[in-house]
Amino acid sequence: MNYLNKDIIDKARIWVSNILDSQLPESCVFHNKKHTYDVLKNVEVIGDYYNLEGNDLNILRLCALFHDVGYIKTYADHENESAFQATQVLNQLHVEESSIKKITTAILATKVPQNPKDLFSEILCDADLMHLTYNNYFEQIELMREEWTLAGIRTFNQKEFHINSIQFFNSHHYHTEYGKLVLQAKKQKNLERIKRKIEDL
Repeated sequence: MNYLNKDIIDKARIWVSNILDSQLPESCVFHNKKHTYDVLKNVEVIGDYYNLEGNDLNILRLCALFHDVGYIKTYADHENESAFQATQVLNQLHVEESSIKKITTAILATKVPQNPKDLFSEILCDADLMHLTYNNYFEQIELMREEWTLAGIRTFNQKEFHINSIQFFNSHHYHTEYGKLVLQAKKQKNLERIKRKIEDL
């Protein structure tokens, strides 16, 4: 096994940072470098819960770093493009094929509705949607609403967007044990906050 050392992670981080800075459309005000680094932090939190370390934790870090780079090319099919970009870069970094396969499988699993089939995929999926639990959820989600408008996806006023969010909250579930034991309760609190917000609008 070619060990995924810190040098590989650092090179991947630099590549992702540079490509998002230089090629990400201005419309991506939510799915940007900040979100990528949030997800990177989140996979480390969930990975720590599972006592993952070494190669396994570095696979997760690479999953997080590459999971949204596809937005540089496409919005609707960004997962496939992200997996393609990850494969290209990681091949250049001489990452072994079995590790690349784990990374791309996890990235593809984040497409909504999420469909993770292994622990790496489950962790990435839950990390990607941890913003549903954040204390600053409304600040985060307002960026998403703005992004949808700017990218020509769909235009909602605030009330319409929050009603749509309730539908998403109810259809979504966390996949990992950490998600079910820790994140779900926080998500539920935000769901109640959304309901109250709708009443005020």
